[in-house]
Amino acid sequence: MGKRIEDLYQQYLLGQLSREDLAELQREVPQLTDDSLWDLMCDNFSLSSESAEMSGETQQRILQNLQHGIHKQQHPRRIYKFLRYASIVVVVLSLLGGAYFGLQSSQPSAPVYTYVSVKAGSKSVIMLPDGSRVSLNGNSRLRYNIMPGEHREVVLMKGEAYFDVAKDANCPFRVHVNDMQIEVLGTKFNVRCQRGEVETALFSGAVRLTAKGLSESYRLFPGRKSIYQPSARSMQICDNDTDIDGRWKDGYLAFDSEPLREVLRKIEDWYGVHIMLNNKRIGDDLLTGAFYHETLESVLSSLSMQYKFKYTINHDQIEIR
Repeated sequence: MGKRIEDLYQQYLLGQLSREDLAELQREVPQLTDDSLWDLMCDNFSLSSESAEMSGETQQRILQNLQHGIHKQQHPRRIYKFLRYASIVVVVLSLLGGAYFGLQSSQPSAPVYTYVSVKAGSKSVIMLPDGSRVSLNGNSRLRYNIMPGEHREVVLMKGEAYFDVAKDANCPFRVHVNDMQIEVLGTKFNVRCQRGEVETALFSGAVRLTAKGLSESYRLFPGRKSIYQPSARSMQICDNDTDIDGRWKDGYLAFDSEPLREVLRKIEDWYGVHIMLNNKRIGDDLLTGAFYHETLESVLSSLSMQYKFKYTINHDQIEIR
């Protein structure tokens, strides 16, 4: 890593970067190796305007989080180093641009979010600054703004996440999904956002659900889950399916009476592939079952025997006919 990049990064943290230099930094950062990016972040952590307002104890705790496995990632076939999406990035490079110059103005600064993205075919576990643990499924993205003891806000932008929330009776933990909000003090729950629905399954503790399209709030208890449909402005409460809900984080690719076309979408996210279903007649057939740490080839072979279809694999492209 050259001295030029380090100088640009330090100027960025100090709020002294011009637009031209900012554009250069945006171009160069993605080219850094994971180890170089790690060193850059840790060596210059104290320069951040955010960290300058923290106590020494808080800074030390965040650095310890950085140094103790904040981000684990599993892949069915290969391992990706994913450090550049690490959980504790005090100044988020994803926000470079307009937000950076907005922070320099005399107006009150907007919340600075950390973004975490997980590619299709991968999974990730992150530790948040308050000690909460989040498991992210493939093809998922969230952002958070957390200051322990002050505020805890997470936005699940797409995909699926399992939350194990650290208890803090004086600082609620809020998860926003579309126009719905989940508020907790300390609990374990799974949230899935797909097909315009938000599904929340609770395993311990309690959560309160609110949404712009609903006139009342809902309280969820362990063993129950909610299905929120924003378009219909409806909230359904039902029992958890313990064989399905949240099992993905333990290596289970599970389905419960789901159309095959939806199953194939899950397989795309799970293995990081693209599937073209040319055999339309089987797309609406329902499937119930589970695969545990199976290879892509094994899953496709099992499905092809059940549905009598043929398939071809060309790198990450799959055709079903």
